[in-house]
Amino acid sequence: MSRLRQGTSAVAPSALALACVLHALGCHHKETPAPPPVVPLPSLGAIDVQIAPPADDRTPHLDGPPLEKALRQHLLGTGLFSPAGPPAKLAVRIRVEAVEAGAVGEARAEVELALDDGRADAADNLSFKLAGQGSSRYAVPPRGRKAPGATRAPLFDELVLRIAGDLIDGYVARRQIQEGPPAAVHAALQADGGELRDEAIRAVGARKLRDEAPRLLTLLSDPDEPTRDAALGALIALGDRRAVSELTRTRSLRDRREMRKIIEAISILGGQEADDYLSFVAATHDDDEIRAEAAAARARLARRENDAVAPGSP
Repeated sequence: MSRLRQGTSAVAPSALALACVLHALGCHHKETPAPPPVVPLPSLGAIDVQIAPPADDRTPHLDGPPLEKALRQHLLGTGLFSPAGPPAKLAVRIRVEAVEAGAVGEARAEVELALDDGRADAADNLSFKLAGQGSSRYAVPPRGRKAPGATRAPLFDELVLRIAGDLIDGYVARRQIQEGPPAAVHAALQADGGELRDEAIRAVGARKLRDEAPRLLTLLSDPDEPTRDAALGALIALGDRRAVSELTRTRSLRDRREMRKIIEAISILGGQEADDYLSFVAATHDDDEIRAEAAAARARLARRENDAVAPGSP
């Protein structure tokens, strides 16, 4: 009897513990939200190419099917589409014009691309509307040897496909910067300039890519003001106080507009170096407004840092 009671006593706690574990797992399962449904990438469906009729006989009438085929090949090479997903529809609007003056002609083209992938609620929705234009020069034959516009159709085809290709490639590059691997952002940051570099600067802050902060610090001295501002905004988003040293070392105290931006940025970044700088500007700058703004910014800095310490203070 003694052994039987001991056995029963030994089993009961184990069963109770198992019940508690199962209950906890059940509760955890109820509290965990269901993962969002996986929506497959779209396939590339119909491409509707619409070409405006030529305004005169100098402008060729372009043939839609070869352009559609070339655009399809380019899009399939981007990796945006799957073989078996829901079909995405692409509408292409093309307008071309030939302008001639003396011996020089200019082929002009405007291209609009509108993709509807039918996945409006998908996180990786591919729908877009893009527009671009471009031109290309050509030689005009001498008088008496006028060439009909049709002979220049290949030149216009090449121009249209170049514009469309640039629009598509730019869209893919921006998606890579916004959602792709950090290496894509790093590569774009190394460029000498351009929209993609500015996009990458903003992505560093939005995606909290702290390894890219050293590059942003160098861009605080870029000759382009929008680039400097974007780099500063990204460093503020990262909370990288090394920007304080860079700003106080490289920016002129005499540029009132720059000083206002610096004062606000430094007050947000905070830290002892920021406080010292704002104190110095508030006491010594020769502009009354700048001194007042520095003093106000220093007060904001103190309030923020006090608020940050208060929750954890004894």
